[in-house]
Amino acid sequence: MTDYDYVIVGGGAAGCVLANRLSASGRNRTLLLEAGADLIPGREPADIRNVFPLSSFNERYLWPDTYVHWRRRNSPAVPHPQGRIMGGSSQIMAMFAVRGHPQDFDGWAAGGATGWDWEGVLPYFRRLETDVDFGGPLHGSEGPLPIRRERKDAWGPVARTIHEATLRRGWADIADMNADFADGHCALPVSREENARASAGLHYLTASVRRRTNLDVRGDCAVERLVIEDGTVAGVEAAENDRPRETIRARTTIVTAGALRSPVLLMRSGIGPATQLRDAGIAVVHDLPGVGQNLQNHAILYVVGMLTRAGLDPPGWRSASATYLRWSSGVADMPPADMAMYVRSYLTWHALGRRMASLAPCLMRPVSRGRISLDPADPWANPCIEFDLLADVRDRQRMENGVRLAVVLFGELEARGIAGPPVVLTHASALARYNSLSRLNAIRAGAAALMLDIAPSLGRAVVNRHAKTISAATLIADDAALTAFVESAVSGTGHVCGTCRMGGKEYRQAVVNSMGAVHGVPGLMVADASVMPNVPSGNTHIPTVMVAEKIAAGLTGDHALRI
Repeated sequence: MTDYDYVIVGGGAAGCVLANRLSASGRNRTLLLEAGADLIPGREPADIRNVFPLSSFNERYLWPDTYVHWRRRNSPAVPHPQGRIMGGSSQIMAMFAVRGHPQDFDGWAAGGATGWDWEGVLPYFRRLETDVDFGGPLHGSEGPLPIRRERKDAWGPVARTIHEATLRRGWADIADMNADFADGHCALPVSREENARASAGLHYLTASVRRRTNLDVRGDCAVERLVIEDGTVAGVEAAENDRPRETIRARTTIVTAGALRSPVLLMRSGIGPATQLRDAGIAVVHDLPGVGQNLQNHAILYVVGMLTRAGLDPPGWRSASATYLRWSSGVADMPPADMAMYVRSYLTWHALGRRMASLAPCLMRPVSRGRISLDPADPWANPCIEFDLLADVRDRQRMENGVRLAVVLFGELEARGIAGPPVVLTHASALARYNSLSRLNAIRAGAAALMLDIAPSLGRAVVNRHAKTISAATLIADDAALTAFVESAVSGTGHVCGTCRMGGKEYRQAVVNSMGAVHGVPGLMVADASVMPNVPSGNTHIPTVMVAEKIAAGLTGDHALRI
C-alpha cells in the first residue's frame, strides 16, 4: 500500500504547479518535497517580495555547490546560482515572462514531442496567466501568475534612448511580445504584482492551497535516491534536516528538481547511460543514453557603461529590465528571433550598480549542446556540468555580431550624454562577490559612485581597472581580439534545460514520452525544464510553468482547452 498517490521531488516552479493541480480535486494524496527552506504565505522575506531580484544576492536561498563549465571541462568551473528554497529559482530570478516563439514549440513537436506544437501549448500558456495589459485569444485572464509590463511613460532614459535608436534602424515597436513575434524592441513582460514579485512558489502554493487535506508540503527535505523495486519506481529515500533517512512510497514519483539536478538523481538511482553508470559503480536499472545529455542554455555577454546623472533612473525599486530587443541574425540555417538583447539601466542593488547600464546580447537559439556527467571516482560528488557554449561556429559568429550591435547602440547613450564610453566585462563571474548583500559592499559601492560624481573620468578609470574591463570600441575594431573575447568571456543565463528531453522511444536521446513518463521505468516521471527538447527563444520560467501545467492536465484529465 502506497503512502501517496504522487510524490513530487523538487519545489521549484514546476513542482509548485504540480502540487497545486494534482491536489485540486481533493482525491489524490500528494506530497511536495523541497531541499531548501519552505516559505510561509504572508511571511515571505522582503528581498523575496521585492520587484527587483534582491533575493538573487542572498546566499541563504542558493545551492552552495553548483559549479559549471561554460565551455568544456578544461575551462574554469564557476558558481552558477540556482534556487534552493520553496519556489526554486523562481524566487531568485528577474521574473521575465517571455513565452518564446511559436516556431520553438513547432520544433519540439517535429522532434518527437507529440502534442507540444504551438497550438498544443498555447492553452497552457493561457491557463497559467492573468495578463493585466492584453486580452484576446492569445492571453489568459484567470491564471495564478499576473503578467504586466512597464508603461512607456515610466521608462528611464536608457530604455527611451535605445527604443528610439532601434526604431530609426527599422525595427518594430512591439508592445506585446508574447503575441507579436516580429523582430523589434519590446516592452518586457514580467511576472509580478504592482509592487511585489509573483513567483510560482508564491502564487501556486497559496495559504488556501496548503490547507488542502490531501496535500503535504515539506521543506528542508532532500531526496537522495529513488526507491526501485523490480524495475518500478516505488517512491524515494529522503532526509529531512538531521533526521534519519526515510523511505516515502508513492504510486507515481515526479521529478522536478531542475535541469541540472533531475538527471543526476536519475543517474545516481541507476537510470541513465549504462557505460557511465558502470564506470561509477552504479548498478544499471535501465539504460537511457539521453539522461544528462542535450544540455542547453542561452549564451550571454555584457557591454556596460557608467551612467551620468542624466541617465539615472528615478529612485526606488523596479524590475531588472524594462525593455528587450529581439532580432533575427540572418546566419544561414538559423531560425527567426534567434538573438536578443537585455536593456538594463542598473545592474545590482548598491549605489555603483545603479550607475551602470548594460546592453547584453544573448543567443536565443543555440546550436551547441552540453552534458552532465557523474564523477566515476565518486558519483555522489558534484557532477561535471559542461555547457560547451559556442562549440558550433555559428553560435560564436552570432555572439560576435551581437557584441558589435550592442557597442553601436551604446554609442547612442554616449552621444546623448547619458553614459560614458562602453566597455566589456572580461570576467563577469568574478564580480559576483561584490554583489553579496553586506554593509562592506554597500560602503565600497557608495565610495565608487561618489567618485563618479566628483570626477567622472577618474571614477570610470578606477572602476574599469578594478573590474578588468576593456574598451568595447577598441575590441570590435579587431576581429581576432573580438573572437578571443567572446570565447573567453561567454557565460550563460539561468535558462537551463534539455537534459531529460521528450520524444518517442525511436529517438535515442529521448528520456521521457510526451506525457513526461520515463521510458522503460514504470512509476517515474520528469516534469520540469529538463524535458524541453530545445531551449525556447525566451526566458524559461514561463515555459517551465507551462510544461508543468500541461503534464498535470494529462494526469488529471483537467485539460485547458475550455479556456
